[in-house]
Amino acid sequence: MRTRRFSSHICKLSADSAARTSGNLAFVSATDSPDWKGPQLNPPSKTPPEFNFFPRARQQTRLAPAWSRIIALGWLLEMFAFICVGASSQIIGRPVIWLDDQRWGSVMLTILVVATCFPLMATALWSLFHGPQVFLVSAVPTGILMVLAILDRNSSPGSAVVTLVLAISGLLLMVGAFTGRYRLSNLSSATTASN
Repeated sequence: MRTRRFSSHICKLSADSAARTSGNLAFVSATDSPDWKGPQLNPPSKTPPEFNFFPRARQQTRLAPAWSRIIALGWLLEMFAFICVGASSQIIGRPVIWLDDQRWGSVMLTILVVATCFPLMATALWSLFHGPQVFLVSAVPTGILMVLAILDRNSSPGSAVVTLVLAISGLLLMVGAFTGRYRLSNLSSATTASN
C-alpha cells in the first residue's frame, strides 16, 4: 500500500514539473528520431542454419521437419529389424543369402553385409538431414529388401517372409515420405513458378 502511494506521488510530481517547464522547453520524443527502432517482440534468432543436402533444391521436394524425423526413425528401425532377421536366421541354422558364412568367404561376406545394410542407413540419414526426393531415395532399400526376400524364399523361407514384411513397410515409408513433403499454397507456388 505504501509503495502505491509513493509511486503515484512520483508520477504526480513529474507531471507537475513537465507542465511548469513546457512553456520554456521544446519536448522531443524518442520516437521522433529517425534512428529509433521500436521494441522487437520477436528478436531474430541466432541459431545456425540447418544442414541440408543439395541446398539449392526446391523446398517442395523436401520433407517437413517432423516427417523427416519420422521417416528417418522408420528406416533405422527397418535396419535394426533386418539385422535381427539375419542374426536369428544364422542362429537357427538357416542363414539368409547375405549372411551365409558357409557360402561366402569373409571378405565377400563383409561386402554383402555392408551392401545390404548401408542403403537403409543412408536413406535414414538422407531423410534426417532433409535431402530432396526422399521418396525416390527410399525406393533403393525397398527394392533391395524385395530382391533379398525373393532370393531367400528357398533357403530360409521364414526369414524371407519377414524380409518381405520389411519391404512392405519400406513401401509404406515411401508413401509417408511422399506425403510428408512441404506443401506450398497457391500464392507461394505461383511465386516459385515465376522465379
